[in-house]
Order: sequence, then C-alpha cells, then structure tokens
Amino acid sequence: MTYDITSKRWFMGKGLPVRQINEMDHIEIAGCTLQILQVEFENNSRDLYATIEDESKTGTILAECFGGAPSVQIFKTDKGQFVFTRTSKIDKDTLAQAIALGAEQSNSAFFVKGKYFFKLYRRLHAGLHPEQEILLQLNKKGFEGVPQLLGYAEYQTNGNSYAIGILENHIDGAKNAWDIFTGEPTPFLEHAAWLLGQTTAKLHQALKGLKGTGSQPEKPPFEKLIKLLKSNGKKDLVPLVNKLSCLQESLLTKTTQGCFVPQRIHGDYHLGQLLFNGTNFTVLDFEGEPTRTLEFRRRLRSPAADIAGMLRSFAYAEAVRQANIPEEKRSAEPCSYGLSFLIGYSQESGIPIKQLEEESRPYILSKAVYEACYELEFRPDWFWIPEKALKEL
Repeated sequence: MTYDITSKRWFMGKGLPVRQINEMDHIEIAGCTLQILQVEFENNSRDLYATIEDESKTGTILAECFGGAPSVQIFKTDKGQFVFTRTSKIDKDTLAQAIALGAEQSNSAFFVKGKYFFKLYRRLHAGLHPEQEILLQLNKKGFEGVPQLLGYAEYQTNGNSYAIGILENHIDGAKNAWDIFTGEPTPFLEHAAWLLGQTTAKLHQALKGLKGTGSQPEKPPFEKLIKLLKSNGKKDLVPLVNKLSCLQESLLTKTTQGCFVPQRIHGDYHLGQLLFNGTNFTVLDFEGEPTRTLEFRRRLRSPAADIAGMLRSFAYAEAVRQANIPEEKRSAEPCSYGLSFLIGYSQESGIPIKQLEEESRPYILSKAVYEACYELEFRPDWFWIPEKALKEL
C-alpha cells in the first residue's frame, strides 16, 4: 500500500511532475508498516522516502527495534534488510511512549520529553550519513555540547546503505537560540554570544581528524542571483554582483594560506540549530543541507564557513528584531553579538580576531549570495537583509 506524499512539507520534489510512486520495500513491526517508497519523476529521476503507516505507533516501533536484547536488530525482507543499532542503554517501556513532535520540516521527529528524541529521515541517500558519524565522533571525544547518540536505523539493499533515522537523548528545559537572540538585548546575551564562540571553537577542535570527502572551492550561485535580480526588477544590482564574483576569487586565494585547514564542520550553522538552557549551548542537526548530496555534506571545509554562517545568523536576528519594533524605538547602535562570538572563538582557539574576520569574509559573501537567492525566490520582502550585507562587503 502506498499513499500520496507529494503534499507533505518534507517532500523535496515539489514543482517536479511525478510519474508514479511505488513501494520499494517494507516491514511489519509492532502491528505497523515501515515503508521505503520510490518516487519516479517525469524527467526520469528517482527519490527514495521513508514513511510510517501509522505514526501514532512510532513509539512502539522504536521500542521493539531499539529495546530488544541484541544491540543490533535485523529485519530481513525479500529485497534487503532494516537494521537498528543501539549504542547505549535504552528503557524500552519509556521509549514506547514517544509521540510526534508536531512541526515537520525536511524530516520528522518523535520524542519522550527529557528522555528520547528520534529523527526520521524522509528523503534517503545512499552512503554514510554525516549526522551519524559526527555525533559518534563528538561523543567519543567527550564534547558535551551535543546530544548523545543512542542508536541509528538503516535500510540496506543491493550493496547500498540508507540512513533512515537516529535516536538520541531529548534536551529538555532549553530554548531555541534564534528566539533568544531576536528578543530584547541584554548584557547577558552578549555573554551568551561569547560563550557560543567558545563552544564553536571546541566543536571544531573535536571534529578534527574525522574523515570526509575532498575539499572543493566555494562556488556561490552568482549566475542564479543575477537572473533572479533581473526577473525581480533589480537590474541595478547586477554590476555589484559581478564585482563581488571577482572579489570572491581573490578572497579565497588569500585564505588558502590562512590559519584553517579543511576539516569536517557543522556545515549548516545558524542560531536555529542551537538550544540554550541559560548556561550551556547544545548544537543540533549535523545532517547538513538536506537538498545537498551526502558527498557534499561530508566535504572537508574551512571552519571559517561555520563562523560565517553564525555571523550572518546574528545579522539576520538583529534585522528581524529591529523590524519587529516601532521605528522610533529602534536603536541606532546594532547589537554586537557577532563581535562577542568572535572574541569567544578567538580566546578558545588562540586565533586573533582580525584573522578570523579575514578568513570568514569570503564565506560571508557566499552565504549572503545564497540568502539573496532564497529571499528573492520565496520571501522578496526580506531581500533587504542580504542586500545590505552584499553592499557592505
């Protein structure tokens, strides 16, 4: 049995004509069906998706798969096998109480408050999943700023392995960092930004040595941005984009002799990926950008890319905060969270702030170009935020 998934938020093929959706494989667990669906598009491309027939029974499925006596549970089918690996002790009865988190994005989540959190990867890719390997690395290195990986699930067929989910501990009593930094500025938040800088430096240190795919030059979508500018009546900005394209090459040339060596990084680092309990930050979502290939997401990159991502996130947070208050009450002095973040990173890493700023500059440019494309495509009223950054580079 298959059902239409094209209306789901996590369906990544929106805008592409679908030829058919077929069941590739399935298993029956605890009275419910876990399916692998193959979506075939009219352009002959194919995607695989994981679905659970009755998501109200997800907790029961997880308890059965992760809570059994063997640490590895294998469910064989005619076409392959589903493998559930437990990496830590689990209370089966508690896990069975897991319910849907509610907010769906590119994946779906189920949790038991303060105990367990299961992320179901919807769109599947063959190969080693970055979130699984990064959490294993960080847990092994004793980095405390991430959840503990308790288990992971895979579907294996024809010599390929597809990650279908991870189980970790649920972080309770913490707030999303985006919500915090878009609120009223306080001296404490300056301290929190400094603490985040230190946490980020420790994160990068713990990720050193983790293998990945080869390093590649950053290639912002300048051509796409120019097309979007023209189609949105902003042709006057095209000369600026052409100028920035030339600037990007010279900036990257300078940073090749910098302090950072390409390594594994977060790769999609922004305030929305963090929880803060008032004392410590917890870093989440190491899967990278879901629209990218696993090869790209496992790429060795400069830690400056993560730094730039967070600096741009602080800029967005400040822009949103200012936009949400009356103009007469807006402060002429922007918050200095970005500087506090750099100070914290510098103190922990030993890298001078000036050097961090210089090495981050090409990645800030790259991030701003991506942001500009996104806003022009989906939120034109927000384009002024990356536009301001592009003009200041």
